Amino acid sequence: MAEKTRKRKSHLGDLLKLCLFAIVLVYAVALIIQTQADIAEQRMQIEKLESEITETRQANDEYQRILKTTDEEEYMFTVAVEKLGYAYPRERRFYAKTK
Repeated sequence: MAEKTRKRKSHLGDLLKLCLFAIVLVYAVALIIQTQADIAEQRMQIEKLESEITETRQANDEYQRILKTTDEEEYMFTVAVEKLGYAYPRERRFYAKTK
């Protein structure tokens, strides 16, 4: 039987393989962390957009209710007094001071 001679692998080759594996592993972990951060940011944007959608729907419902009412003058008076702060001539309005 012929004896097989085994060649000892170079320690340098093993070290290079280990370093390459470590670099790939660190890159993969960094990529996963970055992806998770992007996902969290996207979720926050989705929540913000959903809240904006809810606010817009509420405003649209209010506009639809206003459009369905038949008394346009009352609506105009309410907007002028409450939102714009208008008053009739020589009319005094008193508001409570709140902090």
